[in-house]
Amino acid sequence: MRTIKRIVVAFLIAVAALGFYFFASESPFSKYTEIYECSGVLTKAPNTSGPFKLFIKITQERWWAFWHPVDGVLRWESTDGIPTIADSDFSAVRLFKTGPNSLYPAPLFPGLFWGNAKREDLFAIKRVDTFLRLYRWPKVGETVDLTKSDQGQFFTISNSLILNISDEENFRGRCTPKNN
Repeated sequence: MRTIKRIVVAFLIAVAALGFYFFASESPFSKYTEIYECSGVLTKAPNTSGPFKLFIKITQERWWAFWHPVDGVLRWESTDGIPTIADSDFSAVRLFKTGPNSLYPAPLFPGLFWGNAKREDLFAIKRVDTFLRLYRWPKVGETVDLTKSDQGQFFTISNSLILNISDEENFRGRCTPKNN
Protein backbone atom coordinates (compact mmCIF):
# COMPACT_ATOMS: atom_id res chain seq x y z
CA MET A 1 0.00 0.00 0.00
CA ARG A 2 2.84 2.34 0.84
CA THR A 3 4.43 1.76 -2.56
CA ILE A 4 1.19 2.66 -4.35
CA LYS A 5 0.93 5.93 -2.38
CA ARG A 6 4.51 6.81 -3.30
CA ILE A 7 3.85 6.08 -6.97
CA VAL A 8 0.69 8.21 -6.94
CA VAL A 9 2.49 11.09 -5.21
CA ALA A 10 5.42 10.87 -7.65
CA PHE A 11 2.98 10.82 -10.58
CA LEU A 12 1.13 13.90 -9.26
CA ILE A 13 4.41 15.77 -8.77
CA ALA A 14 5.48 14.91 -12.33
CA VAL A 15 2.11 16.06 -13.72
CA ALA A 16 2.34 19.33 -11.75
CA ALA A 17 5.89 19.95 -12.99
CA LEU A 18 4.91 19.33 -16.61
CA GLY A 19 1.81 21.50 -16.20
CA PHE A 20 3.93 24.32 -14.81
CA TYR A 21 6.38 24.01 -17.71
CA PHE A 22 3.74 23.96 -20.43
CA PHE A 23 1.30 26.50 -19.02
CA ALA A 24 2.91 28.73 -16.44
CA SER A 25 6.49 29.22 -17.50
CA GLU A 26 8.22 31.01 -20.35
CA SER A 27 7.80 27.93 -22.49
CA PRO A 28 6.77 28.25 -26.14
CA PHE A 29 3.38 26.82 -25.17
CA SER A 30 2.44 29.92 -23.17
CA LYS A 31 2.69 32.18 -26.26
CA TYR A 32 1.46 32.26 -29.83
CA THR A 33 2.71 34.25 -32.79
CA GLU A 34 1.13 35.68 -35.93
CA ILE A 35 2.89 37.45 -38.80
CA TYR A 36 1.14 40.03 -41.01
CA GLU A 37 1.94 42.03 -44.12
CA CYS A 38 0.40 45.50 -43.80
CA SER A 39 -0.29 47.94 -46.64
CA GLY A 40 -1.40 51.50 -46.06
CA VAL A 41 -0.25 55.10 -45.98
CA LEU A 42 2.41 56.84 -43.94
CA THR A 43 1.42 60.27 -42.65
CA LYS A 44 4.04 62.82 -41.72
CA ALA A 45 2.27 65.97 -40.54
CA PRO A 46 0.88 67.73 -42.50
CA ASN A 47 1.46 65.49 -45.57
CA THR A 48 0.37 61.97 -46.51
CA SER A 49 2.73 59.79 -48.52
CA GLY A 50 1.82 57.20 -51.09
CA PRO A 51 1.54 53.48 -50.44
CA PHE A 52 3.70 52.10 -47.64
CA LYS A 53 4.24 48.48 -46.64
CA LEU A 54 5.40 47.08 -43.34
CA PHE A 55 5.46 43.70 -41.65
CA ILE A 56 4.48 42.96 -38.08
CA LYS A 57 5.02 39.97 -35.82
CA ILE A 58 2.59 39.78 -32.91
CA THR A 59 3.50 37.46 -30.05
CA GLN A 60 0.78 37.21 -27.40
CA GLU A 61 0.72 35.51 -24.04
CA ARG A 62 -1.97 32.89 -23.58
CA TRP A 63 -4.75 33.53 -21.06
CA TRP A 64 -3.05 31.48 -18.34
CA ALA A 65 0.09 33.67 -18.39
CA PHE A 66 -1.63 36.35 -16.31
CA TRP A 67 1.34 37.49 -14.21
CA HIS A 68 3.09 39.46 -16.97
CA PRO A 69 2.62 43.24 -17.03
CA VAL A 70 1.97 43.14 -20.79
CA ASP A 71 -0.03 40.73 -22.94
CA GLY A 72 2.64 40.40 -25.62
CA VAL A 73 4.94 42.25 -27.99
CA LEU A 74 4.71 43.63 -31.52
CA ARG A 75 7.85 43.68 -33.63
CA TRP A 76 7.79 45.53 -36.92
CA GLU A 77 9.95 46.05 -39.95
CA SER A 78 9.59 47.92 -43.20
CA THR A 79 11.01 47.13 -46.60
CA ASP A 80 14.06 49.12 -45.42
CA GLY A 81 14.77 46.57 -42.67
CA ILE A 82 14.39 46.33 -38.91
CA PRO A 83 14.04 49.79 -37.34
CA THR A 84 16.33 50.69 -34.46
CA ILE A 85 16.21 53.46 -31.89
CA ALA A 86 18.91 54.99 -29.71
CA ASP A 87 19.26 53.21 -26.37
CA SER A 88 22.57 52.71 -24.65
CA ASP A 89 22.49 50.83 -21.33
CA PHE A 90 21.00 47.40 -21.85
CA SER A 91 21.19 46.49 -18.16
CA ALA A 92 19.29 49.61 -17.02
CA VAL A 93 15.86 49.35 -15.46
CA ARG A 94 12.86 49.91 -17.72
CA LEU A 95 9.41 49.92 -16.16
CA PHE A 96 5.74 49.46 -17.03
CA LYS A 97 3.14 51.23 -14.91
CA THR A 98 -0.08 49.19 -14.78
CA GLY A 99 -1.98 51.11 -12.11
CA PRO A 100 -1.73 53.89 -9.53
CA ASN A 101 0.90 52.16 -7.39
CA SER A 102 2.11 49.27 -9.51
CA LEU A 103 5.38 49.23 -11.44
CA TYR A 104 6.78 46.16 -13.17
CA PRO A 105 10.20 45.77 -14.78
CA ALA A 106 10.11 45.36 -18.54
CA PRO A 107 11.48 41.93 -19.46
CA LEU A 108 14.54 41.58 -21.65
CA PHE A 109 14.08 40.64 -25.30
CA PRO A 110 16.58 39.57 -27.98
CA GLY A 111 16.32 42.84 -29.96
CA LEU A 112 17.46 44.77 -26.89
CA PHE A 113 21.06 43.76 -27.58
CA TRP A 114 21.41 45.27 -31.04
CA GLY A 115 24.73 46.97 -30.32
CA ASN A 116 26.25 50.37 -31.16
CA ALA A 117 23.98 52.13 -28.61
CA LYS A 118 20.87 51.04 -30.55
CA ARG A 119 18.12 48.52 -30.04
CA GLU A 120 15.20 47.15 -32.02
CA ASP A 121 12.05 49.27 -31.96
CA LEU A 122 9.40 47.23 -30.16
CA PHE A 123 5.87 47.73 -28.87
CA ALA A 124 4.26 46.21 -25.78
CA ILE A 125 0.70 44.90 -26.16
CA LYS A 126 -2.23 45.37 -23.79
CA ARG A 127 -5.24 43.40 -24.96
CA VAL A 128 -8.61 45.18 -24.66
CA ASP A 129 -11.57 43.15 -25.92
CA THR A 130 -11.08 42.76 -29.70
CA PHE A 131 -8.17 45.13 -30.19
CA LEU A 132 -4.60 45.42 -29.03
CA ARG A 133 -3.28 48.66 -27.57
CA LEU A 134 0.35 49.25 -28.50
CA TYR A 135 2.90 51.04 -26.32
CA ARG A 136 6.50 51.76 -27.31
CA TRP A 137 8.93 49.69 -25.23
CA PRO A 138 10.54 51.81 -22.48
CA LYS A 139 13.98 53.31 -23.03
CA VAL A 140 16.75 53.45 -20.41
CA GLY A 141 15.34 54.59 -17.06
CA GLU A 142 11.92 55.24 -18.61
CA THR A 143 8.51 54.21 -17.29
CA VAL A 144 5.74 53.54 -19.81
CA ASP A 145 2.26 54.09 -18.36
CA LEU A 146 -0.06 51.39 -19.70
CA THR A 147 -3.09 53.26 -18.32
CA LYS A 148 -2.51 56.33 -20.54
CA SER A 149 -2.93 56.83 -24.28
CA ASP A 150 -1.21 54.34 -26.54
CA GLN A 151 1.05 54.73 -29.59
CA GLY A 152 -1.02 52.47 -31.81
CA GLN A 153 -3.79 49.92 -32.10
CA PHE A 154 -4.29 46.65 -33.92
CA PHE A 155 -7.90 45.66 -34.52
CA THR A 156 -8.20 41.86 -34.48
CA ILE A 157 -11.55 41.63 -36.32
CA SER A 158 -10.68 43.84 -39.31
CA ASN A 159 -6.87 43.32 -39.13
CA SER A 160 -6.39 47.10 -39.29
CA LEU A 161 -3.31 48.77 -37.86
CA ILE A 162 -2.68 52.31 -36.63
CA LEU A 163 0.93 52.74 -35.51
CA ASN A 164 2.95 55.79 -34.53
CA ILE A 165 6.25 54.78 -36.08
CA SER A 166 7.93 57.88 -34.68
CA ASP A 167 6.92 61.22 -33.16
CA GLU A 168 6.34 62.55 -36.69
CA GLU A 169 5.20 59.50 -38.66
CA ASN A 170 1.93 57.59 -38.37
CA PHE A 171 1.01 54.43 -40.31
CA ARG A 172 -2.61 53.48 -41.14
CA GLY A 173 -3.39 50.34 -43.05
CA ARG A 174 -4.86 46.86 -43.38
CA CYS A 175 -2.96 43.70 -42.67
CA THR A 176 -3.16 40.23 -44.17
CA PRO A 177 -1.83 37.16 -42.37
CA LYS A 178 1.26 35.56 -43.84
CA ASN A 179 1.80 31.80 -43.81
CA ASN A 180 3.36 31.17 -40.39
